[in-house]
Amino acid sequence: MSSVENMSIEEKVAIVCLYFSRLKSDDERYKGVCHPILKKLAEKYAMKYSTIKNNMQRFDAQYPDNGRNGWLQKPLEQQHKFLFEVYKKYGSLPEEELVKIKDEILEELNDNKNICISLKTKDSATVNAILDKNENVIFDGLNILRDGIYIGQLVFIVFGGDKPAWKTGLVGIGVISKLPYDDGYDVAKPKNFKVNVDIKLLLDTPIKREDLVPYKNTYDIIGIGPITKWEPNQALSQIDDNSAVALMRAMLEIQPSIESELEGLITPEQFCRVKGATIKLVPVEVNFGEDESKAINEKLEEVQETYIEESEPYSEEDFLKEVFMKKDEYDLLSELLLDKKNIILQGAPGVGKTFMAKRLAYSILGCKDKKCVQMVQFHQSYSYEDFIVGYRPTENGFELEYGPFYDFCKQAEKDGRPHFFIIDEINRGNVSKIFGELLMLIETDKREESLKLLYTKEDFSVPKNVYIIGMMNTADRSLAIIDYALRRRFAFYDVRPAFNNSMFIEMTEKKESESLKRLISYVKLLNDDIRKDDSLGSGFEVGHSYFCTSDDTQIDRKWIKSTVEYEIIPLINEYWFDDREKVDEWSEKLRGVEND
Repeated sequence: MSSVENMSIEEKVAIVCLYFSRLKSDDERYKGVCHPILKKLAEKYAMKYSTIKNNMQRFDAQYPDNGRNGWLQKPLEQQHKFLFEVYKKYGSLPEEELVKIKDEILEELNDNKNICISLKTKDSATVNAILDKNENVIFDGLNILRDGIYIGQLVFIVFGGDKPAWKTGLVGIGVISKLPYDDGYDVAKPKNFKVNVDIKLLLDTPIKREDLVPYKNTYDIIGIGPITKWEPNQALSQIDDNSAVALMRAMLEIQPSIESELEGLITPEQFCRVKGATIKLVPVEVNFGEDESKAINEKLEEVQETYIEESEPYSEEDFLKEVFMKKDEYDLLSELLLDKKNIILQGAPGVGKTFMAKRLAYSILGCKDKKCVQMVQFHQSYSYEDFIVGYRPTENGFELEYGPFYDFCKQAEKDGRPHFFIIDEINRGNVSKIFGELLMLIETDKREESLKLLYTKEDFSVPKNVYIIGMMNTADRSLAIIDYALRRRFAFYDVRPAFNNSMFIEMTEKKESESLKRLISYVKLLNDDIRKDDSLGSGFEVGHSYFCTSDDTQIDRKWIKSTVEYEIIPLINEYWFDDREKVDEWSEKLRGVEND
């Protein structure tokens, strides 16, 4: 088994997730322990907590006895090849061996071997040597933290002084090239010593405290970061590992040109963390007397930050309990969506397309997380500007606004879980006009390829974890034949009435209503007639959802009459608008149910 020292960050985190996935939810080693540790790992390795938690849910699915629903939509080897390799390597280890490896990994959470220091100077000769990027630059007058200095240690260089000739602030990074020496060289200050530093990286312009305000983990770095408490006046200070990573992230974002120098200066693990997730503070406008939480929530919605919350679990079994579909049909539909990425559920009114679409998404997600599922409805006036991006009128003219699909894709980029975008009445809109250049990008083999958006000229791509579910009413005569460009990019799945489904039959039996049974038998005969009609066909059948009621709904004559008179008869009036005799025949049969 590989030593922990040689493992990548991803492997270390995956092993800890695997360890907790093997524990049951009521295990004392899991309860109240798991998620705090996952959050510490996220902070330590500059990863998103949501990503780590999602990976653990993938492992959860491999241990069905742990009392938690994992991600079951695909086998692990198809979901995440790296996690599958970790599972193969460590999943069958004896518990004591896995615990030992886990403990070694978690020891790194409290490991201080990466402590950095900062050195501040206001000596003109030292400043000039630094600006010349010299080696073995001497820093003297130091008298604390002597034992914490080691060769190769990272040093953040700071210029100070009272109205000096140079600009003050954080100017670069060096490494310790000579350990403390000349102890007591200054007789008046016997504790003073010197160190030598090789200057490795210089910024074009020094970074000041105010530049670091958005970077929370840089706060109270002595001599460098924004101040929230008393700060000692000292030339030498320690900087913990997380603060150092945040500081380098700020330097990289403020001056991107240092990237190659920075990458060559620190370890691959550190550089990975620098470019990983970091905590940034976002300014929020709050009116006097306004609830801050409301303003913060509005800002969160605006920037589409995704915070993972505990969601109600939802599995394939839950889907099959709620949707009148057989398991083999569910397997086909879910595989079709995951492989094609774009599907359209087509069927007559009342077959439960919307109900099915949402629950299909939840079942693949493994939970009812509404942040990963969004729904819009197309109509004749819907446009690219509504859907992607465009100028919208305001009191002062026009402003550029992003649409729901743009925002949804950006959110999905930040969160590795599957995201489902549901479009109701997809054939009511001009799909080519609404999607514009993105009609190509939604293709399965074009995901993550980029094109420039029409209005902003920015490069945009559709993430691989975005799945589109469209819904189409096949009985709407007002719509033209669907665009062939759309047909090529979507798979089409027929949703049929489920009157013969065993679960539907069981549900109607529980109602103990003979009138309901007679009404359903007549509607099945009506559907036979509709299918045989050359001007209609199976796409016009009456769906089963007209008869799906809550458990406490009383099926009486009033309910029967309301359903027949105000839902089914208006539908057949529309179907046979040119055949009054047919409408009257079926209206009489249906009305007869309540009189039997």
